[in-house]
Amino acid sequence: MRGVIGKLFRALSGPRMRTVAQWQRDPAPTQKALLDDLVRSAARTRFGAEYHFESIRSIADYQARVPLRSYADFKPYWDRLFEGERDVTWPGHPRYFAVTSGTTSSATAGNKYIPVSDEGIRSHLRVGRDVLNFYLNHTRDTGLFRGRFMFLGGSTRLKAHPHGILSGDLSGILALETPLYTGFLRLPTGQTADIEDWEQKLDALAREANAADVRGIGGTPSWLICVFERVLKLRREAGRPARTLAEVWPNLSLLVHGGVNFSPYRATFEALFGKPVTTLEVYPASEGFIGVEDVPGTQDLLLMMDAGLFYEFIPAEEAGGARPTRRTVADVETGVNYAIALSTNSGLWSYLVGDTVRFTSLRPHRLRVTGRTQQFLSAFGEHLVVEDVEMAMTAACRAAGAQVQDFHVAPIYPAADTAGKPGGTDMRPRHQWLVEFLQPPADAEKFRAALDDALRRQNADYAAHRQGDAGMRPPEVVTLPPETFYRAMKEIGRFGPQHKAPRLRNDREFAEVLLRLANTG
Repeated sequence: MRGVIGKLFRALSGPRMRTVAQWQRDPAPTQKALLDDLVRSAARTRFGAEYHFESIRSIADYQARVPLRSYADFKPYWDRLFEGERDVTWPGHPRYFAVTSGTTSSATAGNKYIPVSDEGIRSHLRVGRDVLNFYLNHTRDTGLFRGRFMFLGGSTRLKAHPHGILSGDLSGILALETPLYTGFLRLPTGQTADIEDWEQKLDALAREANAADVRGIGGTPSWLICVFERVLKLRREAGRPARTLAEVWPNLSLLVHGGVNFSPYRATFEALFGKPVTTLEVYPASEGFIGVEDVPGTQDLLLMMDAGLFYEFIPAEEAGGARPTRRTVADVETGVNYAIALSTNSGLWSYLVGDTVRFTSLRPHRLRVTGRTQQFLSAFGEHLVVEDVEMAMTAACRAAGAQVQDFHVAPIYPAADTAGKPGGTDMRPRHQWLVEFLQPPADAEKFRAALDDALRRQNADYAAHRQGDAGMRPPEVVTLPPETFYRAMKEIGRFGPQHKAPRLRNDREFAEVLLRLANTG
């Protein structure tokens, strides 16, 4: 039966792949038609009436009337939905709100509630199927369907609000809406998926996965490692120790990952798997499913043009300005950092997601996520973004034979640094890398130097500050005990699949949490 399902899935993927190939060649008409449909659908809503959607005839009309907006700008509209009002920014009244992390500018900022319409759910699920379509298109591996696909997501036990609204992690919402006939292919089972306590859920999922024929895995890399460690521990406790996951799941063939750059984790996962496994990166957000690595091994994400999302791209240096340039897929360029804004079939309009992206090719439009608009490090004018530090970590791990679990980069300001000279203060600042290793480097100094050298090559501003050690001292690397990040995320209320530890910050708020926990055991 499972083999038949795989062959049927592949056969049915043909028409969909032809549609994708069509808009890959020329995406602008697909995006224009999608915006027309969104505007027409929402013309009778409160938002549509305010901005006169009924007379919008072009993308230029739309951009002239509808400003770029943040979550704070939309919250008053969505508060109306929680009060029971209908037809606010999208027709009807949403059943679901996805709960997602607050702004990365503060480690303790509150959660955001993003409406998810029925149309939005269908778009998410269709792109989810496209992930498998792309995999089958390149591997022909229908055997994936003969076992289980383990997905590490949020609880399906959602919070009930007045007026029939349910809120929770988007992955939990989608799990509830996934067709029942796929249940025998998926892990966790319904009972485990329902668990709200994150630690209990990790333990329960590990027990289920340990006893299953897992052939596909999906989730955020840092949290998946937590499950893998639990599975290997279960094997040791049962007297059947396994050196790699290939001994636990010999048929494992696919890893779908997202949420963070996979490059610093690649060596770690290769060592854990102990066998070749196809990896596909995805770019799902609570606001919509944006991109998929359609060609395995490229690390480039195909921008999904018909997923209910109309895209606008703002040059990163203009983000936050009074009159920023708003580009579409018709006029973006490769090699430029853009902030991304979405108009969606869940009622978001020119909504700034908070991510920055850079196109690596056009027609097809493929991109890489380069960071967050509010997650950067320029305490001393060095202008580092997430892409810079992740690239440096990848290079340092490769150079020193290390494997990383998680890491965070923070500044050490001159006034706080009294360790440089006996009896005095070295006024030169530096960066502090707080790293939790799965495999520490054999040569710590080689690892530190490789971080520094990679950043010098990647970022001219950093190189200028490090010239002759005049503007900045060499970086400091602090090795953290196991599970420090795990405990830190729990302490700051960022515990679960929708939360990722900040890679870098201009302050020491998160760094001090890590150091305190490391010192208290």
